Amino acid sequence: MNDINIITMVDRAMNIIEYIYNNTEEVGVSTISKDLDLPKATVFRILSTLEKWDAVEKVNDDGKYILGKSHIKYGEKSKNQFDIVSISTPYMKKLSEDIGETINLGMKYKDNILILKSIEGESSILVSKLIPITPLHCSSIGKLFLAEFTDKELSEYFNSNISKRTINTITNVQQFNYDKRNIIDTSIAHDNEEYEYGLTCLASPIKDKNEDINAGISISGPTTRLQYKNLEFLEDKLKSTTEAISTELKLI
Repeated sequence: MNDINIITMVDRAMNIIEYIYNNTEEVGVSTISKDLDLPKATVFRILSTLEKWDAVEKVNDDGKYILGKSHIKYGEKSKNQFDIVSISTPYMKKLSEDIGETINLGMKYKDNILILKSIEGESSILVSKLIPITPLHCSSIGKLFLAEFTDKELSEYFNSNISKRTINTITNVQQFNYDKRNIIDTSIAHDNEEYEYGLTCLASPIKDKNEDINAGISISGPTTRLQYKNLEFLEDKLKSTTEAISTELKLI
């Protein structure tokens, strides 16, 4: 990486975290300062900031530090993401082979859906246009997560500056509440040409052992082709796939 893109204080903070990680015992400001050749005042300020975010933890009154509990949280999140991709991939391949369509695995990232994995189906120019991150309200996977929002959270989301990509894009709470009831009842969400004209997507959730939605699997393809293949048939195949993935994920 080019050094001009490095933020010095962030770089120093990461070096301190790495240093603490590599030590088997707690370490103090003086030791870190000496071994990393950093001013004590700088080390103290960085440690104080990291402590605020629970990235480091002061273990006793003599000012020595160990890694904080936030690393457990981030580690579990990262592990779950990799687990979901590795577990889902063979099921996604099987579904794509069975129905001949593109299958996507996506997770919520802020107010968007990040596509972690796609298995290509029959060739389609429309599908190739899709970018790997899409807003919640015009994504079938995104709607799964929106359906879990409280009334207040939904109101805040739809009152933010959301985009209307097509004439079908839902941009207000009243419209979405109709979708929300169907999503909760059927565990299926639809993108009816709401992201791209001519493109339809349907999604079903992957749930963890607490029945929380971790991710979603979607089928995407040209509207006329999916209709020809029978949407109810595709929904049943999709739900069988996500239920199987959820069952395996809960065993971890």
